[in-house]
Amino acid sequence: MTDFQIAWVSPAEPREPVNYVRTGPDTAMPIRFRASIALAVPDAAVTIEVFTGADMRPRINELVIRSSVQKPITTSVLRQVLVDQLLRAAVKEAEVPVDSLSAGTVLGTQPVPATGKADEDASIAARIYREAVASGNPAPAMAVASSMGRSRAQVARYIRKARQMGLLPEL
Repeated sequence: MTDFQIAWVSPAEPREPVNYVRTGPDTAMPIRFRASIALAVPDAAVTIEVFTGADMRPRINELVIRSSVQKPITTSVLRQVLVDQLLRAAVKEAEVPVDSLSAGTVLGTQPVPATGKADEDASIAARIYREAVASGNPAPAMAVASSMGRSRAQVARYIRKARQMGLLPEL
């Protein structure tokens, strides 16, 4: 088993263009930001740049690992650095309250007029899905099912409808 422990994560440094994407009902994160992370195990420091693309999934597009002269970076050290955990920790630290942001900087929050119950449910499912994806949830459809109290089959129909409505990107 690999030992891995994060000591601390610095506040996120938003990068241009400074826009945000929702990660929860009341929270958002910058679509592009840099975070510095100190690791307790292995003894190293990491800087990552995170970018959230059109599919609403945050991804690391730059990763820098620094170590001390006494403990150089080796293949063994690299294997200990768990990139997915770094990303989740950085996203959590980058979250800010939506009400603290300027109007128009939070993407994908414009209301879409619902023409019926199916459209309304698809809109709700799309919002929950986007928030789950942005927060790093590996099973966003399950988050929708859990949140809405619906079956996976029904949620699949909502998500398909949301894609047809342009609320979610096509696969």
